[in-house]
Amino acid sequence: MISYDEAGRVLDEAVDALPEEIFRELNGGVNLVRRSCTDHNGLLVMGTYNVNQMGRYIEIYYGSFKVKYRDAAPDKCEKELVKTLKHELTHHIESLAMDRSLEKWDEQHVAELLAGLEEGYDPLEVGSILFVDGDGAGLAEMAYAMFRISSLQNGLDDVFADCASITNGPLSLKAARASARYGAILSAVGAPHELTRELCEKYDVALCMTEAQANELAARWPELAERFMCLGDRDLATPRLDTQMAWNRLADDMAEAVTSLVMELQGGEDGYD
Repeated sequence: MISYDEAGRVLDEAVDALPEEIFRELNGGVNLVRRSCTDHNGLLVMGTYNVNQMGRYIEIYYGSFKVKYRDAAPDKCEKELVKTLKHELTHHIESLAMDRSLEKWDEQHVAELLAGLEEGYDPLEVGSILFVDGDGAGLAEMAYAMFRISSLQNGLDDVFADCASITNGPLSLKAARASARYGAILSAVGAPHELTRELCEKYDVALCMTEAQANELAARWPELAERFMCLGDRDLATPRLDTQMAWNRLADDMAEAVTSLVMELQGGEDGYD
């Protein structure tokens, strides 16, 4: 674990590297607090975003990091400090916009952590992800492109990812246009790989677009069945009605699923922000 002074330096450098507009109305700034923090459930808290009579400010709990990352390498501690900072800054940005998306996700994440303590559930902790679709029309490429952008923004650049299709086909131009609305340019990704057993073995998890695809692959390669999962809570399938509006709606759902994935990867260890 790094020292308190070194943690302060890491946070100062991270703040200086971000655009000034992110800190608009954050009049209390970013504060590194020596003590640890737990919530009413006893879960370790790494940081908080606060709005009260003192204004708007962020607190990062060095003591919580000492508990959680006591034996971790310095670069791991630095990465988690910056990740927590960005998480709390997202709360600030959403608060100014009167948006509670991340706050709701935090509530759901805490519920999952508590359920996991009771049921032995393990959150997703992986170092590599293969996004898989069924026909090569662009869903796996869209998921990969969106994940690549979001992972870089949220300090998950060490999670390796790629995309593949069970059956390769032509990329839908409507998929490319829909994805571009989120800054995810499919033409820059390249054609997805054709899915093979050998390719699946290279990744910790293969996130399929539909439950049927995950089940099909689990039946095909039962020894790898635990690696096949669905990306979202509901199927992300090629639109039956091939219109731009339908693809745009699918891209909206894809962005939501990728955001949830990134948040889960950020909070995949004990404790939360």
